[in-house]
Amino acid sequence: MVKLLSYPKVKDIMQRNVVKVDGENSIIEVCKIMGEKHIGSVIVEIERKPTGIFTERDLLSKIFLSKLDIEKVKVKDYMSKPLVTIKPDVGLREAARMMSELHIRRLPVVDDEGRLLGIITSSDIVSAIAKYGLEF
Repeated sequence: MVKLLSYPKVKDIMQRNVVKVDGENSIIEVCKIMGEKHIGSVIVEIERKPTGIFTERDLLSKIFLSKLDIEKVKVKDYMSKPLVTIKPDVGLREAARMMSELHIRRLPVVDDEGRLLGIITSSDIVSAIAKYGLEF
């Protein structure tokens, strides 16, 4: 008898080490962090609560095109918000559907109190499809 594996959930593939920055940080400070860590986004916290996300796309479309002084402007003013999140027990199929419908590539994972647990990206979903031999 073949045991069927349950469909993976967000918590099974999410990345647990999420880089967070304070909303008061300047864009240049955030860009340095992203460059040093080789990442394309950071979660922005205001009063220690995940409030938005700042991505490479935000940098290109909101900052460079506006010719702003990246040493003076704060990340909280240019982050993408509201922060779209997902719960850890949601299935990958639902996570992929959300990302597709909302045209986003990253979903922070939060618990019932809104605490950040991790993040799932479109790349994580593609890797899971290959790893688990999933069919959508």
